[in-house]
Amino acid sequence: MVTRGRFVLRVLVGWSLVLLVSGCVPDIAPPALTFPVKEQEVPVTLAIGPFDTSKVVWEGQPVSDNLHETLQTSVKETLGRTQIFKDIVILKLPEKTNDPEKILAAARESKADILMVGEVKEYSADAPWAFGTRFEVDIKVQARLYNVHSGAQVWKKTEKVKVAKDGSGFKKQESLDVITRYVAMPPIAAGILPPMVDYIQTDYLATLKSQTKGTAVAEGTEVFGGAEMAKVDAELTPPATATRPKDHAFAVVVGIEDYRDLPRVDYAKRDAESVKQYLIKAMGYREQNIVMILNDRVTKSQLEARFEKWLPKQVAQYSDAEVFVYYGGHGAPDPDTNQAYLVPYDGDPSFLETTAYPLKRLYDTLGKLPAKQVTVVMDSCFSGAGGRSVIAKGTRPMLIKVENPLMATQNIVVLSAAAGNEVSNAYPAKRHGLFTYYYLKGLQGEADADKDGDVEVEELYSYIKVQVEKDARRMQKEQTPQLLPGTDLLGDRAKQRLVEFKK
Repeated sequence: MVTRGRFVLRVLVGWSLVLLVSGCVPDIAPPALTFPVKEQEVPVTLAIGPFDTSKVVWEGQPVSDNLHETLQTSVKETLGRTQIFKDIVILKLPEKTNDPEKILAAARESKADILMVGEVKEYSADAPWAFGTRFEVDIKVQARLYNVHSGAQVWKKTEKVKVAKDGSGFKKQESLDVITRYVAMPPIAAGILPPMVDYIQTDYLATLKSQTKGTAVAEGTEVFGGAEMAKVDAELTPPATATRPKDHAFAVVVGIEDYRDLPRVDYAKRDAESVKQYLIKAMGYREQNIVMILNDRVTKSQLEARFEKWLPKQVAQYSDAEVFVYYGGHGAPDPDTNQAYLVPYDGDPSFLETTAYPLKRLYDTLGKLPAKQVTVVMDSCFSGAGGRSVIAKGTRPMLIKVENPLMATQNIVVLSAAAGNEVSNAYPAKRHGLFTYYYLKGLQGEADADKDGDVEVEELYSYIKVQVEKDARRMQKEQTPQLLPGTDLLGDRAKQRLVEFKK
């Protein structure tokens, strides 16, 4: 149990032995690390990720091959003595990597809540050949903390120090290694670790107590892997099209990434936001005619209001109205009724009838709209086998056969992510759902198989199906997008133009 008062630790407790064994015993007086530890513990697991030491080189060669491992171990031992964490783990990565998705995936697999990563931002050294001269090292290190659940950066600090040491009696490379590890790094740690502990015990703990589990830290301005995410955003920029603005086109876009009591749906919020941008910039929808609801705003009553009140009211005014519905989030099967449900933010798979929205009810509602055309894009699944689907505890995954209510109407087209016994997968490399990513890529023009300058429904489906199946297999999974009511029953709807490109 942590006691009230100040907790003093010396970061080099375990390093003196290394120096004695190697025979290198410079006069080192490591700074004392003073942690203003408070009574309360913080009930989270901290994952210590990679420390990028690639800039620590001398004449083009690494000063040490395992400096990053030394730093990880030292940080774990030092922070462990504060006794404030539920657990501290060093991430076990299959290979040395700075790939954000692999690191974040490893942190989630280790059940961590906070991820710490570090980077040597600058490094320079003056280590002359002649023995008996001073070795000087300038080093700048940055440490960052991320919320593992959201990927949001929540804290960072940069520390820069300049140290000098008499190198008498040592070889240049050996001395530089010793000085970097055991003289330069301790003051860096003394400048970074105490304020990090203070943040975790104050700001972090306060938000942890005020927020629901899984969203303990507010979204930051930066996201782990932000550079890679920016590349994906640039890659998925909505294309310039010749699609005319549609004054009578209305859309409801739903994305639930963080649920109150259910597993997170990776990238569902980004999916929904990207779809909205495509509707506005490539498909002719007016922004004021689009309703987007995300995360905790997606309640059952909100779904009812938007699908059953707002849409009918808008469409009733125009004979040429178009409707678009996108849903990204969990689906769930009811084993007793063989019905599929959309699961809102606060939905409960054990009580679907009262907490979730029936998929059949959605199709029935949309089928009754007096709209010229209705398009539904569904990045969800209903098997209960994982991915973007959930099931009541203790119930086995099942093959759900969704009733097809589209036979009675000639205006609906549904593109869904997976077959009834499959899961809808995330595509971590692209920070999107696998199905939604290729839906957007197809609208960019990749699906224009006949190169006639537009993308039609059947072209888009054919493109998505091939790409999703191929990439799912690469991930050792099966995912087969569906088109309802089926290519043989689509009729003229198969030729419906979704985007037209400038010629």
